[in-house]
Amino acid sequence: MHSELESGLTLYRERAYLLGGYVGMFGGVFSHTDLQAPEYPVLYIETPKGQTSWHIHPDDKDCFDGLKVPTVQEYPWDGHSTEEKYMRIQALNLLIPKMTYAKPEYGNP
Repeated sequence: MHSELESGLTLYRERAYLLGGYVGMFGGVFSHTDLQAPEYPVLYIETPKGQTSWHIHPDDKDCFDGLKVPTVQEYPWDGHSTEEKYMRIQALNLLIPKMTYAKPEYGNP
């Protein structure tokens, strides 16, 4: 039996796993606020650099199991564009302290 990692992940599932890291740091909320795609929950994460949000495929919600992400009826979107969201992520990544470094033989920044 092949594990999910051996058989290949979709890009959206990989993204969901990575977003779990931000949810672990800042919390998150699922809401079905997009009337054009009501079957896809929107994951909202409020960060020190502003709100971010992504549509999550229903099959990928299990990537957030154990992180206690509530689902709420309505959640206020701040109107950010995709470009603004990723500018916030870029600024946020500069704030997050390194918890570890590469192996010493590869050098530290």
